[in-house]
Amino acid sequence: MKYFFHEDTDKLHVNTEPNRNYFIPFSNTLDPFADRENSDRFLLLNGNWNFRYYSSFLDVEEEFLTTEYKDMIPVPSNWQLHGYDNPMYLNIRYPIPYNPPYVPDENPVGIYNRIFSVSLTEGYEQFLNFEGVDSCFYLYINDTFVGYSQVSHMTSEFNITKYLTDGENSITVMVLKWCDGTYLECQDKWRMSGIIRDVYIITRPRKRISSYQVITAYDTVKNRVNLEVTVKTNTPVKAVLYDREGRELTETSVNEGKAVFEIASPRCWSAEKPYLYKLVLKTQEETIGEKIGVRDIRLEQGCVLINGTAVKFKGVNRHDSNPVTGAYITKENMLEDLLLMKQHNINAIRTSHYPNAPVFLQLCDELGFYVIDEADIEAHGSVEASHTTDNNGDYSGIALLANRKEFEKPIFDRIDLMISRDWNRPSVIFWSMGNESGYSKAFEKAARYIKSVDSTRLVHYQSMHELEGSEKAADNEETLDVVSTMYSAPDWIEKEFLTKAGEKRPFILCEYCHSMGNGPGDLEEYWKLFYAHDRLCGGFVWEWCDHGVDMGKADNGKTKYAYGGDHNEPLHDGNFCIDGLVYPDRRPHTGLMEVKNVYRPIRVNPIFTQKGVYEFFNTNDFTELSENLTCRYEVTEKGKVILIGTLELHVPAKTKKLITIPELAGLTGESLYVRFIFTQIKDTVWSKAGFEAGFDQIAISESKRKLIPDKSENALDLNEDDRWIKISGNRFHYCFDKRRGLFGEMVYDNIKLIEKPMEFNAFRAPTDNDCAVKNDWYKFHLNELITKVYAMDARKTENYIEITGHAALGWYAYHNTFELFLHIYVYGSGQVKFESQVKVADKRPYLPRFGLRLFMDSSFSKVEYYGYGNMESYVDKHRASYKGIFMDHISEMQEDYIKPQENGSHYGCEYVKIGNGKAALRVESEADFSFNASEYSQEELALKAHNYELEKSGFSILCVDYKQSGIGSTSCGPQLAEVYRFQEKEFNLSFLFSPGNS
Repeated sequence: MKYFFHEDTDKLHVNTEPNRNYFIPFSNTLDPFADRENSDRFLLLNGNWNFRYYSSFLDVEEEFLTTEYKDMIPVPSNWQLHGYDNPMYLNIRYPIPYNPPYVPDENPVGIYNRIFSVSLTEGYEQFLNFEGVDSCFYLYINDTFVGYSQVSHMTSEFNITKYLTDGENSITVMVLKWCDGTYLECQDKWRMSGIIRDVYIITRPRKRISSYQVITAYDTVKNRVNLEVTVKTNTPVKAVLYDREGRELTETSVNEGKAVFEIASPRCWSAEKPYLYKLVLKTQEETIGEKIGVRDIRLEQGCVLINGTAVKFKGVNRHDSNPVTGAYITKENMLEDLLLMKQHNINAIRTSHYPNAPVFLQLCDELGFYVIDEADIEAHGSVEASHTTDNNGDYSGIALLANRKEFEKPIFDRIDLMISRDWNRPSVIFWSMGNESGYSKAFEKAARYIKSVDSTRLVHYQSMHELEGSEKAADNEETLDVVSTMYSAPDWIEKEFLTKAGEKRPFILCEYCHSMGNGPGDLEEYWKLFYAHDRLCGGFVWEWCDHGVDMGKADNGKTKYAYGGDHNEPLHDGNFCIDGLVYPDRRPHTGLMEVKNVYRPIRVNPIFTQKGVYEFFNTNDFTELSENLTCRYEVTEKGKVILIGTLELHVPAKTKKLITIPELAGLTGESLYVRFIFTQIKDTVWSKAGFEAGFDQIAISESKRKLIPDKSENALDLNEDDRWIKISGNRFHYCFDKRRGLFGEMVYDNIKLIEKPMEFNAFRAPTDNDCAVKNDWYKFHLNELITKVYAMDARKTENYIEITGHAALGWYAYHNTFELFLHIYVYGSGQVKFESQVKVADKRPYLPRFGLRLFMDSSFSKVEYYGYGNMESYVDKHRASYKGIFMDHISEMQEDYIKPQENGSHYGCEYVKIGNGKAALRVESEADFSFNASEYSQEELALKAHNYELEKSGFSILCVDYKQSGIGSTSCGPQLAEVYRFQEKEFNLSFLFSPGNS
């Protein structure tokens, strides 16, 4: 028999057990702190299940329970990744017509079945747990209906004892792709279905603990804690408290539902020092182990205090995502993510936008992360659903669903489920009521409820849209403990939030620095501001991982990662899911390296470099620097190390300290830099001793460079016709193209330095963050400029040949965009000094870049440069890099973003040299410049949709730029800051090209 609860907001759960906190019981002879798989009361049902798929719920037969199964599917999994239905990626739009609480009749269904065995024992009951099913499901045991439940990312528990027989039993689960809960699950993610988390049976005595809540009341003045455990039970309970090493501290009994412990001088839990006590609750027939963190959370003077200290959240948003298994994440996957985060100085996680599996939070407790635990609520599609022809782009519809009366109960249900399950997790600092759903009475009631059942944590709800659509929009200070926005620009935070009259709450950026593709580029600006104001508590980068779906290998060996549209979805949001700090396989982007060093635990500022005086700022909240880190320094002159040393640093947490380093006093030289490198003293779970935690590089002297060409008196020949200026010397032959205003041929020692004519270059393959300006770049055809030469003359002097010219670059229909006044000098050594005054026309967008592009033979593959490396670097994205001499192979200089785009630039360079083992070309300038060296053309990067589609150009392409615009994070954030835009109307391009032996 089929039931129809999935369109009834009054029937959210049928025959499920009351909400309880997460725990796994063990028999009294076992270690209750062992992995749950070691419990004799735990039976995991993961594995291959029988499976049938229907494209519509209406197609399911009335006798579906007895219909034969022909297919198998792994549990947990998403059925779209096993050949049934197609994955669909959407960001803010509903994947179904907006018709709440109804869903389409073409509602796909997966029916799962398996046989399992249990031994029934008198006095014991069997509880079936589903940790996550997307989107809802009907449960049958031995062909008898048991119940129904929804909320994709939350546990549903059923007492199935009365449906079982001793020995073999059958379980059948009917999963629907859509239900009324779909309207509250409009998160930015792949829309995929199925049993997505672990399924297991717990055997429990009838006399048992039903649930319990642990509250640690920490008196920071007296340095003691009262640990209160409230237990719902129908049997006597003994409570024993141990320290982390397992030494018993105290024992008591639960009386009138409570057990109380007092701990003097407690070891407090924090993300930096995640100390956990062990609490054992024991009944006559079972034992439960719970790890307890003692920590105090409160607001004071507009700050979030943990254990009395104002903390900074160096955070990231994280979705459950695996390129092969989709929404199913193993414990090993979770651990891989968390260890990577620790290695990169991340201390906080927002579970965007739903609760993670319970094991994930336990790992956060153990490793040390502050968590915003977020309810499985997002109704972002309300905005699009409310649009009409005259209000497109208006966000006032965000609360369209939240203000519907029939959704008050589902909203409350999802929030209560999260709190009831997770309230014993010390890592959870904030309860988040969801994401981007507007404000309403339902959220107001839920917030007040949260405060009534848990006063030990803070209530969070992003208020990006000023709580638009709310009847109580202006009255949220009582319900929301922090102001939380998304993607607010640093200027707005400083000029609007910090000066807002009457607003005294702390501020958090629950999403910022959108890391899509090449990015983010604005991270450092935020942290300069955060460190300047205690009320600014930090932020959570969007987001952790690229959500690409593994589609196998391409012919070139690259993994084909799919994004929106690659499965022929009728509606999709393209590559907006490729927006993480790591690739789908968890290889770090350069953006993650940028995060690591911006989030570094210590910062160094120059105070008086000539006297060797520096300020060391310990950004840790609880850890004295020398507890974990040691420092070494290295001084370089023109990129070469001339001095190394070590420092013993004793800097308390959150403290700045001036330190004089005599060895660094009085140093003189050209291009002197000191780099302070901080490494771990001892092994940790996530890294070994010697692991680099971060660095700071500071200029001691940056003398102005004066490039003096080699004016040796080698003979020079000049020949000229209507098209070419031909110049020959002792070892070289150059042809200058009068129609292009650039060299068409350069040969040195009979080796071609360029294979195609040199080009002026004002274009880059647009990054995801160039979305706001790229159409203007294409409008003025910066990618295919047409050259007009007005005049070009050559004259021979005693030491050089001088070429002067006047040219312009433009395209059809518009005035020319660039006017050029050229001065080019060719010396007997073969060196070329290229100078041009450049004027940019009015009413043009800021430029991606301007410089020269050279197509060299592919054998020119060895690259050496003095600039910011070895990571790709840009004017606003170079904190993971430092100035030095680096050597690389051109094939390794591509940052292979899934959606191809500008990559691999190096900022702040003094020279670059590219060679083939026989000849080399060195390019340098008196002013710092940027360069790219790549096997791929910018046209190819701009054209292709996926990295595995890229075809090499057959050349080594060298781009040398006077300047490139910054990266920013405009793909979902503020516009690129003015200071990082290349918008000069006049500038001077100047390079010295020096051919020579490799």
